[in-house]
Formats: sequence, structure tokens, C-alpha cells
Amino acid sequence: MLAQHSHSMYGIQFGGPSPPSPESDDQMSPVYNGVQDGFARDAEEFAKGLDSLTLVPKSAADKRAEIFRLVDSYYQYAINKVRDMRKSQEQLSIRRSYDTSSQDSMDLDDIESLPRSPASTEMLKSWELEAQTWDMLRRLLPLRYPNRDPPKSTRHDILRFQACSEVWDEFLQSDISAQERKAVLECLQASADETRRDIDDLVRDYQKRAERGDIIAYGWLHTRSAIKMQKNLNGWSGPLDPNASDVVQKLRNGSNLMVTQLDPDVATRQNRKLLPQDEYFERAIWLGCYELLRRGRSITEIRDWCVERTEVWRAVSMSAMPLSKDETQSQFSCDPLSMLLWRRTCFALARQGGTDDFERAVYGILSGDISSVEKVCEDWDDFVFAHYNALLRTQFDAYLMKRSPQDAAATVTQSFPAFNAVQFHGEADSVGERLVKSLETNIKTSAEAKTPMKMLQAAILSNNLDQYTYELGLALGKLANEDEASALIPNFSSPGDDIDATKFVQLKDHNGLRVLVHVYLVLASLEELQGERHVELSEHRKAQENVVSAYVSTLRLAHLTDMMPLYCNQMQGDRAFFTLSRNITNVTNTHERELLLRLMEKLGMDVAEFVQFQPYSLLQQHPEPEEHQPAFGRFTVFTNDPPTLKYGRPLKPDFLGEPPEHLNQVDEHLIQSLEWFLLVDGLWNEFFQFGTAIYKRFLKQFNFHAARALAERVRCSEIFKRKAGIVYADDEDVLWFEEVRASAAAGSLEENGIGPGEVAAAQNFFEMECLIRALDAMETIASSEQLAQDPTEQVGRDFWTNVGTELKRVKSYMRPILNNWLMESIEEDEDFTYLRDAYLPEMIIGYVSVLHFVGTTLTRDNLLECMELASVIAKKDADVAAVIMKAGRMKELVEGFANCSKALAISGTDKKGAGGNSSKRMMREHGWTRELWSVKK
Repeated sequence: MLAQHSHSMYGIQFGGPSPPSPESDDQMSPVYNGVQDGFARDAEEFAKGLDSLTLVPKSAADKRAEIFRLVDSYYQYAINKVRDMRKSQEQLSIRRSYDTSSQDSMDLDDIESLPRSPASTEMLKSWELEAQTWDMLRRLLPLRYPNRDPPKSTRHDILRFQACSEVWDEFLQSDISAQERKAVLECLQASADETRRDIDDLVRDYQKRAERGDIIAYGWLHTRSAIKMQKNLNGWSGPLDPNASDVVQKLRNGSNLMVTQLDPDVATRQNRKLLPQDEYFERAIWLGCYELLRRGRSITEIRDWCVERTEVWRAVSMSAMPLSKDETQSQFSCDPLSMLLWRRTCFALARQGGTDDFERAVYGILSGDISSVEKVCEDWDDFVFAHYNALLRTQFDAYLMKRSPQDAAATVTQSFPAFNAVQFHGEADSVGERLVKSLETNIKTSAEAKTPMKMLQAAILSNNLDQYTYELGLALGKLANEDEASALIPNFSSPGDDIDATKFVQLKDHNGLRVLVHVYLVLASLEELQGERHVELSEHRKAQENVVSAYVSTLRLAHLTDMMPLYCNQMQGDRAFFTLSRNITNVTNTHERELLLRLMEKLGMDVAEFVQFQPYSLLQQHPEPEEHQPAFGRFTVFTNDPPTLKYGRPLKPDFLGEPPEHLNQVDEHLIQSLEWFLLVDGLWNEFFQFGTAIYKRFLKQFNFHAARALAERVRCSEIFKRKAGIVYADDEDVLWFEEVRASAAAGSLEENGIGPGEVAAAQNFFEMECLIRALDAMETIASSEQLAQDPTEQVGRDFWTNVGTELKRVKSYMRPILNNWLMESIEEDEDFTYLRDAYLPEMIIGYVSVLHFVGTTLTRDNLLECMELASVIAKKDADVAAVIMKAGRMKELVEGFANCSKALAISGTDKKGAGGNSSKRMMREHGWTRELWSVKK
């Protein structure tokens, strides 16, 4: 069923009430409904964005810019979702706090520490990862898919008086890999700033252990007080000599010697300790500085944070090149040689100085070191940040050396070493791929690196999305075919493919599929613009399209049918129609089908080709058994009871079988495929070609329930009405078809587009419809015969009226069957011979029994008509006698006629009065007389 929320697509309004799908569960839990509603809103927003790409043709440059805007809109939607969820959780925590404690006894810190539900926490984390993924793409894709403009020229002269900020800009302009790494760093910084706890909260525990209350400034208070106290007690003045024996003996904390001075590097220089409280304070300061750099805060924010703690020197030490995520703050005022020297000084502090891991990590970030930063890394993002930061700073360092005076640069590099991350990683083209692979084996990141979203981000970083989506398609195919074969999501993997499906998004992860399908479609669109996407439908591309097919199935499960054409239209070849046709089988409402067809037209899809594809693909996918059972004796309308004089040979009640609650799925889909033809103009010959094939399929397999459903839902007269405007009020009188045939032959239906050829195309379909409708009416009469013979049943006038109505239907539908049934066709078809052999003998002998029963219960005229039937069959040009002889059943037919003649001979006057004036007129037309068969006493 179509989405229940109101929205517009291509100007077509959706959201009206629609009947529930037979497969839908009206007893869904409230939680599931909430999740489904949330997914529906998200899916709708993403579809709207994708929809805009297909509306108006644009130049390649405009299309590329529009794709980038689309990715940016997806990021904005995701980040807004994160902020809304975080705000809702905070409000919920506050409300819960009032339920558990009074406002006076719980502060804001306690409120934030209240536990959140696992589901809400997981959902928030999921959206944070999605926002980070779209942020990464919006930064990287414009760099990887640029307009084909000529590259900007770069300077190669020696630097003397140029500021580092200018050189930085030139460096980025000249190196695309540096631009990408800077973009990745900014993404990781922004994500950390958005998702991590507030820095003041992170350092609060260390601040408490520092035992200084709310005082966050004024340095090492406890160590200063201890030194001052010892000076007063011992009468010391001026700077203390750390090697003096009395100082060594008295200025200590247990077994640890204390520093004697308070300058920043005193602990390293003297190899002595601060008091434990000040060590916690120091750790809090360096943790804050690390987080400020990790989050890409500007030098202004870093300075303000340090000034607040009277530690401005720390801000100065970081000011040369903090690499802020805010580009307006990335202005480096020092000269290039000073920058080279500063980096190496930071590297020395990262490797050899400092008393705390976070202090060394701060200088490790500033110098582009890896090992010192990795010691404090906690997750996948931290490790990627450490490596990309090191690579970018190493690249810039190398650029500065090339642009600096050779002698001066050599003096700096020879005297002060620096870590070379580019050399450490080796081959430049595969740095990203090898890095993310190493994180899968790192004990700290292994589990996280193998999660679906991090696998996606790894593919983005390594510029390997094409291979990733291919492997994703293989994984989805593997998952979809675990229990039984899936035609919608085929398994394209071969025995040699080593695909761990657990590392990819699962089929039940609807939000994950939503992200991945849009990533894939964005990538495909950009590659098409670049001319890198091959038109031919390779196995590689087919496997990739599994993600689209899986998402379309997700939309079906979420009852978002109206969005499916948009995504199917992104698929290549027949798979677009195949995926759409298999996912719209629950759309049974005519209005909703018409809306879908209008949507397809707006998207540029060929609706005529689509409706033809449905039956064609179903017949191809589900072929008939190659071997058919012998035609004769496959079914019977009779019981094993002997015939009686009054009722003739007994008919078997319900000889078509007990109707199933639901048709076989393939049969249902075949019938639905013909129903779609009614909504599209034209396709006359195509409809009857497929309709005839489907009827043959049902009848050859003696699939009476499917054939009866087809006859009820897609009547031949309805096709003439819908496609030619020819209307007959009563299609149960089969003479309407002969009237059409005569009118077409006379040329009077040319305005309706109907000529003899169109009638010939419809004839076999019409004849097979008459067969199943005749069988249906005969089955009703057979059940009535059983009731009439049951002494416990009270049958009245209405009962016999209904029998008469069904008799009228049988007689009408038997006319085509008795007159060259399936002998005239556009092309010779052996299947028609099989159907004539299978059905004609049983139908005619059964029809004799029907006339016998109604002749003795309604009116003797039916017995007279049975005698007339004998003469019709006995004519030389009659086609049915040969079939009956071929089946070896002429004896049964003659016995049936003989029984009718006996019943007619002994029958008295009509008791039910069903003949009337029309019966008398019919007798006159045929030259019949009742007295001829009366036995005189």
C-alpha cells in the first residue's frame, strides 16, 4: 500500500487512504510503528533530494554541483537529526530527574549522568555515524570529481619573505592529496566536536582529584605551597639548588623528590615530581589541550581556554600551526624556517619530553608524530586522525624545505630530526587502504573497524567505494539467498570469493540500506558525469545494484510503494522493471496503480514496455514443466455412481476443487500482470498474446482456480470496453462477441480501432474464458443436483430459479465450445490441440448430464435440446465428434443421449414451469414437438 503520510512527488499528491495489504500486520507493536514512521520520514526526505536530480536536464557542471548540494543536504538532515535527538534526550533526562529526586538535591551534572535507554543511545550513535559519513563525502567528493578546469599554476621560487599562511595556501593548491587529507582531518575534528563530551566535563574528574575546589587557575598550588612552606621552615631564600643535600632531604613527597622551581619544563629538566594533586591538575590541562586540538578548535578558543587557567604559555606553544577546522583561523604568522624549526622542537618534546601521555600527544599532533598520539587514541576516528595529521604535516614540511634556502633548510633538518609519516607509510597511492586495513587488526579498533558504517567510511577514505559497493552487493546476495534463492537480490559471488557478510549492512537494517543506496547512487551519478562508468551491464554492476534492489524491497516492507519507481529507475536494463514489478504485487487498488504509472511516466520510464515486461518475465522466470501428462483422463466432472433415469449420470459436486484462501503466488502475479494492461492505452495484440499464453498455462496444468480467477478479474468484454470503448451490458450472453466480429468485418468499428485482425487476436482468449466460465456454472449445477437429491434439504422456488440462471450461463458458454473451439488461431499452436483433447470430451458429456438433470427437474425442453445436441455432433462438418472418438468416449456420449431419450419418453408435463412462452418459441424454431417423445398408454 502507498505511504499513509501526505506528500507530493512530481506534483502528484500521495497520502490518501488505501486498503491494507494482505500481508500487512495490523497488530504491530507501538514501538515498531514508531520506528516505521521514523524510517518513512527519513526515506521521504532522501527521496525528495534524489528526485530533484532527475527533473530538469542540466549541463555536466550544473549536474555535478547539484549532486554536491544533494550530499550537503543529506549531511544537514543527519546532523539536525542528531541535534534534535540529543536535545530530546536531555529534556527527557530532566523530566526523569524530577521523578526521582527534588530539584534541590540533584544538580545538572547528576541529571546528565542519568542512564539513557539502550535503544535511544544506539539510535543516536547511528545518526552520529551517518552525519559523519555524509560530512566526509561532502568534503571529499568535490575534490575527487572536480570540473575539468586547467590546474592553477604554482610558484617554485625560493622563499625569503613570504608568510607561512601564503605558502600553506599554495601548498594546498598544488597537492590534491593534501587537500583530501585536510578535508578528512576537518571532518574528524568536526565530528569529535559534535559528538564528544564537553571538555570541562572530561577534565572534571582530574580537577576533583587535584583538590582545589572550583579553582582552575594559578598553576601548581599544592607544589607551590609545599616549596614555600619548606622555605619558611628552613629559612631558605631565592631559587633552590636541587642538588643541595638539605633540599634533597627535606623537599620530597615520600620517596619521590619534588621539583624545586615552578617553570613549565622543570619536572622534565630536574627529573623530579610534582605533588600528586598538581599532577592531576597538569593532566587535566594537557587533556584539555589535546581535546582542543583533536576537535579542531581555533587558536583563539585555545588561547581563551588557557588564559582562563592562567596557562597562556601553552597556547603560545601551539599557536604556530594548530590546523583548525575553521579555515579563517588557519593563519600562520611565522616564517617558513621558523615553522620547520618549531615542528622539530615539538617532535623532540613528543618523543623525549613531558611527564604525561596527553602532553606528549599534544606535541605529537603539532609535530606530525604518530606513536606519541596513538598512546592516547581510543577509537577508530582517533587513529585515523593521528595518521592523517602526521601525513599532512609531513607533506607541508617537505614543501617548505623545497621552497626554503637550501643551506638554511639543511642546517635545520640535519640538527633536528622530525618524523616522516609519508616515508613511514610507503606507497602514496595506497596509504589510505593500508591504514584502514591495519585498523581491522589493531586490538583497540578491530571490532569497530569491522562495523558496517566504519567499513563504508574506510572505503571512502581509501577512495575504494566502487569495490566496496561491489563487495556489498555480493554480501547482500549471500544473505538474501541463505534460506532460499532470491530473484530480486541474486547471489553473484563465486566459490572463491572471500566475503565476510557480517562486516556489511544487514538486510534488516533499513536505515543502513538507506544510507548505502544513496551513497551508491551519488557515486554512480558522478562517475557517469566523469565518463568513467561503463554502459554495459557487467556482473560487477549487477552485484552493485543489489543494494538498490534491497532498498526497494525495504520500501515495500515499509509500505512506501510510491518511492519505488524513483529507485528502480536508477537500475540498468531489465532489472529496473523486474525489481519494480516484483515489489508492487501488493498494490491492488486501481487508483494507486494509476498513480504509480503516472510517476513512472514523469521519470521517463516506458509504461507500455513495463506492463509487457511483467507477464513476459514471469513466464520466463517460471516456465511450465517440459513434460505434460496425457491429455485424456486428467480430470472428470462425474462421480463413480451409476446413472439414474431421473438425474442421468451424476455430476461431482465441487469438481473444480476446494477454492484456496490465496492463489499460488506465481499465478496471482500472472493475473495481476494482465490487470496492469487495463490501465495503459493500446497494446491490444500484446495483451491477448500474453493473456492467451497465461490461460493456456493454467488450463494445461488443470489449474482451475487460477483460470477462474483470471476469468473473473480480467474479462474479455472488459478489454473491449477499456481499450476500444465497446460496451455490452451482459457479457454472459456470448453472442456479443459474434456481434463484434460481424461489425468488425463490416468495417463499422474502425473508429474504435477494431477490425477483423483485432477480433482474431482476441478469439482464443475469449474461447478459453468461455471454457472456465462454463465449468464454473456446471460445478454450481452439480452442487445443486446433490442438494436436490438430499431428502433433508428443503429446496424452494428460489433454489430452482438459481438453477435456471446457472443453466442459462452454461448454455451460453457452451456455444463457442461446440463450434470449432480453439481451431482458429493466428498461428498454429500444438497446445490448442492438447487442450481440445483434454477438455472437449468431458465438457460435452458433462453438458449432456446437465441437460438431463434440468430436463427432469425444470422443463422437458432441456431434454429436447439434448436431442438436438446429438444431431449437431452427428453432422459431417462437426469438429467435436472426432475428438470424442480420439478419446475413445463415444460410447459414453451415446449412453448419455440414450438416457436423455428415455427420460424424455416417460416424462410428464413440466412441474417447475420454467419453459413459458420462450420455451414454446424455441420449440417452434427448432421444429420440436413434445408429443413425439410421449409414450401413449
